[in-house]
Amino acid sequence: MSYQLALRGNIKAAMARRDWLGLQAAEAIGLTPAQFSSRLHGRTEWRINELVSLANALEVPFSLLVEGIDSEAVMSA
Repeated sequence: MSYQLALRGNIKAAMARRDWLGLQAAEAIGLTPAQFSSRLHGRTEWRINELVSLANALEVPFSLLVEGIDSEAVMSA
């Protein structure tokens, strides 16, 4: 599984637990819905500060969003 799929799954699961849509998540971290969607679907790379902000907004540990991702998978992508 690519790290992007793992990241997307983790983010979507955290959003579902809060009953959030992409619009709410995008607004919470200062992105447009299109920018958020682009990141969520792997067309644009996430910035670490965006993921930290998203974790804070969703009230989950950052580690939950990146669970299952290792550095080798990211470096080989």
